[in-house]
Formats: sequence, C-alpha cells, structure tokens
Amino acid sequence: MSKPTKEDASLMLQLIAMMKKDKVYQKAEIWTFTQYKAKDYEEFKKKYPVGSEGYGYMANMLGYGELVGTLVNNELLSEDLVYDLFGGMLWEKAKDVVHGLRKDWGRPRLYENFELMAMKYSTWAESHPPKL
Repeated sequence: MSKPTKEDASLMLQLIAMMKKDKVYQKAEIWTFTQYKAKDYEEFKKKYPVGSEGYGYMANMLGYGELVGTLVNNELLSEDLVYDLFGGMLWEKAKDVVHGLRKDWGRPRLYENFELMAMKYSTWAESHPPKL
C-alpha cells in the first residue's frame, strides 16, 4: 500500500474516537489485556460461556478487529497506520477463539479479515524495524 494519506489519518482518528466513546469497548480492551486468561478455545468456552461478560468482551474486540481488518484488506485504510499503532497483539490472544468459533458455528469465513490483516502484519514488521 502507498504512503498513508491525510484521509487515512482522518479515518483512523474517527475509528479511535468511536472506540473511545464505546464504553463496552473500553472495558473489553482493558479486560482483554489484563484479565483474559485462556490457553485455548476449550478453556475459553469453560471460563467465558455464551452470555458471560468475558464472552461479550471478546466478541466486542473481535468485531472491532474485523472492522479494521476489512478496511485494511480493501485498501480503504493504511495498513502502515494500523500496524504502527496496534501491531499484531490482539490476534495472538484471539486466534484460538476465532478458529474454535469457526468450527463450532460452521462459519469458515468468520473474522477472516481480522485474521488476514494479522497474517500480513509479520511481513510488514520484518520490513519496518523498531524505530528506537
């Protein structure tokens, strides 16, 4: 993708503003990075059954991941901006859950844009070393 534009930056700021206004997202983000503990999908289902607060938080984070992934994969938002800000940290926590949900629900494309964006991150990171 080409160099990020002012339009990319504007869209990114709009997305961040939307996330910051969303009280559930705020709680979900904190929960995901401070309290979420499941070594695999089976443990996730036991600890966070459908209808639980934890399940809702994970669903919220996955939804936002899919939204951003859809924009990035369709070249409507600069992957450079997204990867530079977010990296691939959420996917590592979520991938077992996504793969398990796909199997359980029989929906092989569930959160596919999120996963594709995450897969491309490692290639991006190799060509963009840390700035410091």
